[in-house]
Formats: sequence, structure tokens, C-alpha cells
Amino acid sequence: MRSFIAINLPANDQLVRLLAENGPTGRSVEGKNLHLTLKFLGDIREVDGVRRSLKEIRFSKFSITLKGMGAFPNPTSGRVLFVRAFPENLLKELAAEVDSKTRDIPLDHPFDPHITILRAKGRRNFSDVISKFEGTVFLEQEVTSFSLFESILRPTGPIYNEIQKYQLI
Repeated sequence: MRSFIAINLPANDQLVRLLAENGPTGRSVEGKNLHLTLKFLGDIREVDGVRRSLKEIRFSKFSITLKGMGAFPNPTSGRVLFVRAFPENLLKELAAEVDSKTRDIPLDHPFDPHITILRAKGRRNFSDVISKFEGTVFLEQEVTSFSLFESILRPTGPIYNEIQKYQLI
């Protein structure tokens, strides 16, 4: 099962629409699929072991702010446009805790707190849209949980099914 661990975010079609009207072209993430990935697991067979390990995490609730934008691998030659997530230190601590409980599954890349909002087919210069939304706060909310998700890839876009939710304390 292709899976990942993430903080689920409320549907935000306003953000997606704002970018569609003002930003570059590409495949936008649907508002209902917005999430902050703590760890991508890939194809795993032993879901029950992961579920049990994640239950051991004890982490305090905290507030998250989505503010400003960036691009991977860089703004002038990007393939992914994202919104930055803060506070970086708490998000990195939670991601490290998740990684420690799933250490038998290697990280596919270092954790960088962000919300992917658009994927381009080729490389694009995202500098203008990043500058346009510099300092813009897109969302502020309390993080009370994270979840284990199944990811089903379809030609029309991915389907994310929540397997289990884990409450923060």
C-alpha cells in the first residue's frame, strides 16, 4: 500500500482558486487534499506495525501558520510550488518523532515543512508568484492530530484515504 504520514488541513479551495487566477499553470492540488507530509512511506506491506508504532508518539498540540511561498528545486527553475509552514522547529520535531517510530522505512528526502499546492510538468520560473504572495498568511490553525494515509494514484489525481488518526496531547 502506497502511504504517507501527514497533518491534514481543512479544505482550502480559496487558496487553490487564488493561485489559479494569479499564478502559473500546472496541476493544482485539490483543496480537499491539502496536507503537510511528515514522512512519505512509499509502498509498505506492514501497515499494522506502523499503526502501532505511531500510537506511541506523545506530542503537544500547537498552532500552524501557512505563510509565503517557495519552489522546489528553486524559484527560477521549479517543478513544485508550495506554501511555507511555521513554526519550523515544532514541525521538524514532530517529523523527527514520526521518523524515529518508523525508522525501518528510510526517508526519501530531508524534511522541509511545506504544503505542495502545484506541480508543473516542466521547469517553471515561479519567482513572480512567490514575490506576489511574500508575507501572505494563507491559514492559521491549531494542529491537534496527524494521520496515516493511503495514497491511490489515478489519472484524474490522487485519492487520499485516512487509515488512522493520532491525537496530539
